[in-house]
Amino acid sequence: MEMERIIQEDISRMLAERQDLAALENKTILISGANSFLMSYLIYFLLENNRRNHSNTTVVALCRSAEKARARFGYYWGDPYLRVLIQDVREPVDWSGAVDFCIHAASPAGIQSRQEKPLDTFAVNLFGCQRLLELAQKRKSEKFLLLSSVDVYGACQEQARRKEADIGLLDWTYQRSAYSCGKRGAETLCGLYYAQCGLPCVSTRPFQVYGPGMSLTDGRLHGDFICQLQETNQITLKSNGLAVRSFLYLADATLALLDVLLLGTPGGIYNICDESGECSVRELADLYALQWGNGAKVVFRYDQRETPEVKEALSVVTGDSSRLRALGWKNMTSLEEGVARTLAFYSRTPEKR
Repeated sequence: MEMERIIQEDISRMLAERQDLAALENKTILISGANSFLMSYLIYFLLENNRRNHSNTTVVALCRSAEKARARFGYYWGDPYLRVLIQDVREPVDWSGAVDFCIHAASPAGIQSRQEKPLDTFAVNLFGCQRLLELAQKRKSEKFLLLSSVDVYGACQEQARRKEADIGLLDWTYQRSAYSCGKRGAETLCGLYYAQCGLPCVSTRPFQVYGPGMSLTDGRLHGDFICQLQETNQITLKSNGLAVRSFLYLADATLALLDVLLLGTPGGIYNICDESGECSVRELADLYALQWGNGAKVVFRYDQRETPEVKEALSVVTGDSSRLRALGWKNMTSLEEGVARTLAFYSRTPEKR
């Protein structure tokens, strides 16, 4: 099996950007939610760094599905530095070796799965985090990194970019808030483990990340747009498309997580976003249609504007990346280039993921 060209180019470019990977040599990184497209890119990066630079970094990848893990990591399947554990993160972790770095990224990924199973959504985010914190504390990990979410902000002042200290309204009794509340609870746990136990924890809040390997069927914008273009050669918007969001290409998000893992201040929280990647949903749809070509267009369905996902959507969700950039991070990929690379990937892999 060969690595897909777009991914290979991204990994090579990412490795060329890093001169600070000595801290990962001969270390073990345990990652929950390893099957996600964001964590898989980090794992590709780590394993490729081993092959090119002899870093000898062991990756312990916790996944719920063996079938999905084999599909996701087929190029590296059998690599001596990749250890795949098939289990639910809510159960005790079946790993007796070292855990120098620990990353909790397991979480129901799709909007539909979060809505259909709010109990599971909450439990994986909160109790899964506690399982890994217990393990990291026991193994005296150098750093624990939580993948939280922009959703923890709730309803903040909509016209301002969210800063890490902002706290917005969030109805914790509403079942659709299970994901947001689970992430808030996980952040609280990380803060408490740092304050009481001295475990060096850092939390990240990714805004909307997109790129190769993302699902086309989980209800999120980029995947939904690509799926529609493949099937109908058009993008149908349920809203007026005026909502503004922050978008970040996968490779840039991966390097941001690496910066926080290696350089983040214990107890700190970091937005993962890029101000130059902000645009409205309509502008994003127009960009996808333009780069797709073939006469693709954007249309509207006014009959679906009363659905909860449309009615409850905030008009502006953008972030301030100052704290992240203070670590030395910078984005490499413009929104236009990121969309082009994403479409190039899915034009060669048209199956739904």
